[in-house]
Amino acid sequence: MVIEDEPKDVKLHEWNILPKNTTPACKPEPKPFLKQRKKPNLAAITWTVSDLSKAGSLLSVPPLQVTFEDEQEMRRVYSLIYDVFRYKKVLTQALNDVLFYQIHPKLENTAHHIWLLFYDLYHRSFKKRETSVATLASKLFDSVGLSYAENALWSQKIRLAAAVARLRIKHNALSLDELLPAHLKNEKVTEQAKHNPVTCWVNCLKVPDIEELTKNIENTFDLKMVVDLGSLDKKTFKWDRHCPQIMGFHSSMRGKLAKSPFVKNHMLIVQDKSFCRGAATFGKVLIDLGLTGSVIQTHVNSPRTTAYLATLLTHNEKIKKLMAFSAGKRKPEYEHYFTELGVTNIRIFADRLIDSPPDASYMEEVVAVFATPPNSYSAVTDPIDLVCSRGGDLTMLEVLTESEESKEAKDRVISILEEQRKTLRFSMSRPQIQFVLYETHSELEAENDDMVNRTLKDINRLAKLQHAALLGKSPMPDLPIDEETQETDDPLNVPSHTEGSAETEQPTRNSLGSANSKSVQIDVEEKLLDSLQVPDTDIFITPELPNLCPNENSCINFRKEGCYLSLIRRKEIIRLDDKYMIQMAENRGLFGSTTMQNTTKSKSTKASRKKQEKHDRKPKSRKKLKETEIDRIAAPTHTFLSHIKHDVQLCRRCQLDHQDNAATSQYKKWWYESTRHIIDLKKYLIRHKLLPCQKLRHVTQKNIVNSFITPNHTSKIDEIAAKCNNNSKFPIFPKLKLPRENKFVKIQVPLTITKVEFPEYCLFCNR
Repeated sequence: MVIEDEPKDVKLHEWNILPKNTTPACKPEPKPFLKQRKKPNLAAITWTVSDLSKAGSLLSVPPLQVTFEDEQEMRRVYSLIYDVFRYKKVLTQALNDVLFYQIHPKLENTAHHIWLLFYDLYHRSFKKRETSVATLASKLFDSVGLSYAENALWSQKIRLAAAVARLRIKHNALSLDELLPAHLKNEKVTEQAKHNPVTCWVNCLKVPDIEELTKNIENTFDLKMVVDLGSLDKKTFKWDRHCPQIMGFHSSMRGKLAKSPFVKNHMLIVQDKSFCRGAATFGKVLIDLGLTGSVIQTHVNSPRTTAYLATLLTHNEKIKKLMAFSAGKRKPEYEHYFTELGVTNIRIFADRLIDSPPDASYMEEVVAVFATPPNSYSAVTDPIDLVCSRGGDLTMLEVLTESEESKEAKDRVISILEEQRKTLRFSMSRPQIQFVLYETHSELEAENDDMVNRTLKDINRLAKLQHAALLGKSPMPDLPIDEETQETDDPLNVPSHTEGSAETEQPTRNSLGSANSKSVQIDVEEKLLDSLQVPDTDIFITPELPNLCPNENSCINFRKEGCYLSLIRRKEIIRLDDKYMIQMAENRGLFGSTTMQNTTKSKSTKASRKKQEKHDRKPKSRKKLKETEIDRIAAPTHTFLSHIKHDVQLCRRCQLDHQDNAATSQYKKWWYESTRHIIDLKKYLIRHKLLPCQKLRHVTQKNIVNSFITPNHTSKIDEIAAKCNNNSKFPIFPKLKLPRENKFVKIQVPLTITKVEFPEYCLFCNR
């Protein structure tokens, strides 16, 4: 019984090929033996000698230029490199056991080539290549530089085979696949390739007639278009019901599609649907909100995804162009690829979006951002498709095949989180941007919900702080503060003042008291921010994603498909189109009073009309008073004299200015600079609560002058600023320095007017 059961327990690893002349001690039945032999070959990965040479070219330092015949060959080569990276730790351990690099020190710097050829040698069960491909292999390996490594490995084949066997025995593993971590098991890739359908998006820029394309696909592959929601079979294909312009085929069609003229001529673009979800959702949000302008993609994580988004935007007449950032050194390659696809509504930038200057002209019309920063890609179901869609990124393959944590990996995770945070903050800091769609392909909450919630909280708090500073309730949050004045100028440490008080309290040096006061001030500030009424246009929210399935509810499980999406938009959307701008102009009264239109169109009573007129006048009067106060201080002296009813004789300098229309004279520049300096100084002191905020009920000359003096009439603004500067290493507010020109000579000009009266009713009402 024991002898008969032994053959049934034999498990072969997926690479070993059972020798033809091998016969067990006890001959088993043929059917179980055939089933046992087929099982390991189901997941076997095969490649050609040409694939090995191209993989060696890509793994060279620097990489050599490689041209693929079709999509299938590209996928086959990168699948081989992916497997090599998965097993590199096991292969390296076997090489070290036989002291391979000590015997061949020249090959120590070509570890990638050694892994590749060692992996191929193990797959061949340490046997010679077939004679039919031996000559071709020698020729290709000589051109790539693999011949020396090939011969060195062949010379140590017996010792290497024994080292691999010892590793399997030591860990009680029937195959090397059992020595890998769970996230690097071979089943993840093979199962996706066997069961997941092949998705392609139709390039409408190359296909003028969709119906004709459908008929050509049916005739070429002998398939039939179906509309049911069931699974696909080998003889059917269908349109995707979630994302526009996407077709789904059976997994067995991958090789035929890759070699077909539809893919080679860029009519069909092979792309995993999980990387099209974000682009489709972004286009849907743009249509739903009706925004007009340009849009941005922060990072070109996959040129095929960027091209898919660009083709979707060609159907939206309100969107002018798509700008994609962070292309880096691959910018020419991406531009060439988009030109081949026929995409013209896209502009590629090599720099990062967060490095854009604040006065960049291309940011003026941006209304939405598709945020696709780097992420861990831990939720990707098919890494080979990801790498192929990125144009072949070996760095991504190395990241996805890491088997243990290292300092370099931790530093990379920290940089990824920092890049995500900066990208979201920058996208939400521009006033013209109305919404941001954030996309990752990660399973980590730190990159998904936690990142969105934390950034959303920070950006809304910053908006409240800025709004409070504009109202004079809190200092500006972004003021530069030195170490010595941090305790007095920090908004969390500003002492509270009673109304009308001008004295500032010195911060205590006691650490316990300062900690308690700081906690109290934090609570006071939080209550203040909660009570503020911030405009809805400055607050961001996270609403639900739009439904891509019109007839279904919650038809997409983004997490299951390896795609995380989060919509972040303003609570009130501003649409900068003609209709919205006209509406805003009417609300602000730029087209005149609307009371006459209301009286002609409606039969309202006189009381309602008067009430409406008062309601319309109130905001205008407040705005006018505020502007009058600033204009009165900043206006030149002679403009006030022109309002006096009797004739005024101007000084000689003013007469020359009026006659010759000369440039602004020096004394006028001094007047402008002095008034601007005084106003800025007063606003600064009010923001830092060094002066109380006073609102003038009656704008008169006397009240304006008195407002520049503290309530107790003991000190003036310049004196307060001087005292604060004396206690600081650096001046809080710089002194006024007026420019002087040496070419002007001071001349005393006699004035005939010695006294001027300023009537209040005409001076400050601009009448």
